[in-house]
Amino acid sequence: MNTSEPATATTTTPPPRRRPLFLAGVMLFVLGPAIYFVQILARQLWTPWYLPALASLGVLLMVLSVRQRRGILRIAGLVCFVALCGLEWYALLVATKTPAYTGPAQVGRNLPAFTAARADGRAFSNNDLASGTRSVLVFFRGRW
Repeated sequence: MNTSEPATATTTTPPPRRRPLFLAGVMLFVLGPAIYFVQILARQLWTPWYLPALASLGVLLMVLSVRQRRGILRIAGLVCFVALCGLEWYALLVATKTPAYTGPAQVGRNLPAFTAARADGRAFSNNDLASGTRSVLVFFRGRW
């Protein structure tokens, strides 16, 4: 035994624990539809702006997770969630946009341009009224 060399204890440190960012991102993504479900049950029918906002935060956490540790499943999941997030933003900003209000119909004036669907699915527009065929328009607001 050589006493001239100092005794060193080798300790191995475990790898640093990574935060479960991807799972947290998925949970934020799922939280939006869960809140919307509760909102519908409570009969509160206002625009769910929080859906794409929570989805965007979830995607951001997923991107951070993929940057920490890459993996095929993580990247594939990230791509799917980015596509879903894009669909939510599209639905909020484009698909649910209503046409500009031009005021009520006036007596003696032409109807504003419109397009509606008939009961059988065919299109019906203000041009069909101008053709002279008898038509009945029923405006049903709904029960909400």
